[in-house]
Amino acid sequence: MKCIITLLSFFVFSLSIGQSAYFVDPNWQYFYVFNDNKLTKTEFLPIVTADYGKDYVAYVRNNNRFIIFTEGKLFDTQITNPRFFAKDEMLAYFIDEQLWILADGKPKLLEKWVSDDFAIGDDILCYSNNFDKFMIYQDDSLYTAEFWNVNQVKAGDNLIAYLDNSNMFKVFYYGTKEIIDNIPPRSFKVSKNVIAYISNLGDFIIWDKGDINEIQYQAPSWYACGEDFVAYVDDMNAFSVYYNGEVQQLLTYKPDMIKIKDNVLVYTDDFGALYAFFNGEVIRLNSFTPDKVLLDKDVVVFRDNYGYLKGIMRGEKMAFSKEIAIDFDVFNSTVVYQPNKVKWIVFNEGKYYNYP
Repeated sequence: MKCIITLLSFFVFSLSIGQSAYFVDPNWQYFYVFNDNKLTKTEFLPIVTADYGKDYVAYVRNNNRFIIFTEGKLFDTQITNPRFFAKDEMLAYFIDEQLWILADGKPKLLEKWVSDDFAIGDDILCYSNNFDKFMIYQDDSLYTAEFWNVNQVKAGDNLIAYLDNSNMFKVFYYGTKEIIDNIPPRSFKVSKNVIAYISNLGDFIIWDKGDINEIQYQAPSWYACGEDFVAYVDDMNAFSVYYNGEVQQLLTYKPDMIKIKDNVLVYTDDFGALYAFFNGEVIRLNSFTPDKVLLDKDVVVFRDNYGYLKGIMRGEKMAFSKEIAIDFDVFNSTVVYQPNKVKWIVFNEGKYYNYP
């Protein structure tokens, strides 16, 4: 479960920065959690579902109880089979129609009734209450953004872009509300600090931390947002990226494979070579297209032609495995892989943790 959204009210669990991961031993169905630099067997029976953030793993155990594992400890919420939504900085789960947050270790009631317009990013969330007020929560503050329900809303990591009741295109960003356009766009996409949209006239425009950048007068055939960048295929079919106020052409054609996650973009050229775009820099990763490529914040991992895990971490090339990996997964910058069917290894910040 990577994304679960409901219009019911929910509980938000704010957590500190760290690294977490999980895996299931299919031989015994044991559930393991990596957290606080330790590997812990938390369940001996098959779980129902799980998700993760930077410093927590949340899951529903076999008896449908909702569990949060963080700071090396297991917390039983005493809630049965909730629907929940995990982000890096926040974990949301639902209790009746009330909206609660946990701030500084203490539960806090934000709203007695959440009705609609829910969206959540890494450090921001929004909703409409039973008085039809559109509310936004960020940095421990609750704001009334609008006094009526909104027509469309999308959450980036740290911003909310929406069409208000009059279809004016607006953004909420760290306590400030701004009108982007009086006319609704044809489409828009969001991420951290950026909003890319096609205007009503078909212009391609990027909002970047309050600055409006008109990129081209024709709508791109494809576009997508990552943290602080926008990738798109321009009117000449060239594959380009906007970053830090500048446009850089990556290829003269649209690649067959494009993947974006958080602040990383990976793509292939016509010869199958694998590239990454990270913090404004293009990095050639491999001479052929691997059978499996995973990416998350700051990291790209793939199997080389010998079966070893290679990639980049924070822009630097590195090896992630000391042996051949038959399978692997990525959780933020933590890598979990199997050298065989009965062994798992967790790689985190240069250290290896083995099971069994």
